[in-house]
Amino acid sequence: MCPLYPVHLVLMYGGLILCVWLAGLGTVVSAAARASTLQVRLRVNDSLVTDLSVQEGEEKQVTYYIDNLPADAVGELVIKDLQPDTLDHICIAPDQFSLSDEPTKGTLEPAENGTLEGSFNVSGKFLGFTKIKLVLSNGSDQELMESEPVNVKVQRGHRVLDVIFIHVIIALIFVVYINLGCAIDLKVIKNTLRRPVAPAIGLASQYLFMPLLSYGVGYGLFYDTPEMWLGLFLTGCSPGGGGSNMWTYLLGGSLDLSVTMTFISSLGAFVALPLWIYALARTIIQDGYYSKLPYKNIAMMVVGLVLPLSIGLLIKRYSPRMAATLKRCLKPLSLIFIVFIMTFGVYANFYIFSFFDWKVAVSGMLLPWVGFLFGAVFALLSRRTWEEVIAISIETGVQQTGLAIGILKVALQKYAPLGDITMVIPVAVATMTPIPLTIAYIVKRCRKQPESPAKYNIDCIENDIAEKDCFQIPSCDSTTPLHKDANDNCKAAIA
Repeated sequence: MCPLYPVHLVLMYGGLILCVWLAGLGTVVSAAARASTLQVRLRVNDSLVTDLSVQEGEEKQVTYYIDNLPADAVGELVIKDLQPDTLDHICIAPDQFSLSDEPTKGTLEPAENGTLEGSFNVSGKFLGFTKIKLVLSNGSDQELMESEPVNVKVQRGHRVLDVIFIHVIIALIFVVYINLGCAIDLKVIKNTLRRPVAPAIGLASQYLFMPLLSYGVGYGLFYDTPEMWLGLFLTGCSPGGGGSNMWTYLLGGSLDLSVTMTFISSLGAFVALPLWIYALARTIIQDGYYSKLPYKNIAMMVVGLVLPLSIGLLIKRYSPRMAATLKRCLKPLSLIFIVFIMTFGVYANFYIFSFFDWKVAVSGMLLPWVGFLFGAVFALLSRRTWEEVIAISIETGVQQTGLAIGILKVALQKYAPLGDITMVIPVAVATMTPIPLTIAYIVKRCRKQPESPAKYNIDCIENDIAEKDCFQIPSCDSTTPLHKDANDNCKAAIA
């Protein structure tokens, strides 16, 4: 027998009564909340809509129907723009009505509820996202009832410049990755991978720390602007590159390790980037503006870069002379790619500077700068040499922002203006990345260190020659066909 008998029966009965009472209270509260919410329907071009979409410079007439307006309602109906930023995305006219000017058109429940009908115009001013809601006030700024927020997106009009920009980006990425395949020295990579500790440290920093860092920074700064958060996250998931080899050389790092890490990072992007997109990108934009973003398209576009890379490797395998020629074009093409994005791309997308605020600037600094710091600390704790520490630090912090911009612009072009806004962050990161590297280079030059035998190694960098072979160039004794041009330059320099 229960030791609490018969008290346990009273406790059980009391618990049951409490559960029923709480459930009833929740129902009453929910019903009261629904009663204080305006039930609004919107119609555009004879079609009912749940959100609004306009282009810049376009004006649309929106008809509204309020189905649960109290019969004795007085005051004003105000249409509020809940702009999430300092930009004016839309213009609403008129934005308020006096209830005496809007006659009741029908009755849902006689003497209790009526349907109010009216219209207003929405004009697109600047691309972006905002929300509107209808508020019933008593005429003295006291809100009595309000509707659920309605999503509004303002898109850019179709322009020839945008079409040119997208297609040129696709072509440049394709050609650059072919030349990257021609420039890859598998022997150097094989020698470096015999002791893969340093490359493993760099890969872990690049594809474990940087995506989580970008996600965390985005959560802290752009929780209310998920389009910026998505751009930051995709930038953090991008492979290393973007001049990291040249910066490693200029700052006295290990060039062999830098080239190896760039290669491994580029290959790892085909797996890591799609996995991160499927794992976390879905949590950034879930509902609201888009019910189904093309995450599959973004992932497949990254995997598709295997094709031009494979073409480059095949050219190097079966036509070394052509590969050597194409390899010399890699850095000029990479420079053209960067210059194109920073000139024509900026001209075609000048709007991005309107989005630059302190949050964008801080995120553009935090991602690469914290990446530099983490890579250096991780390498030091792993007892790497100072040259390897420099290479790992730079490879961790320098992202291929051009690739991120290309992916966002192309994959999201049908989801305007999402693609137009997300590319603001990669541009900010690309702008902020060189600042600490430039300062470090100036400090290094000011220290006036004695020149090393590597003073003739600039030809090695331009021809992607292995670091261990670069130090042989002053004696001009290299017999490798791909080193011939560097040896000729070396002889001229020594002479």
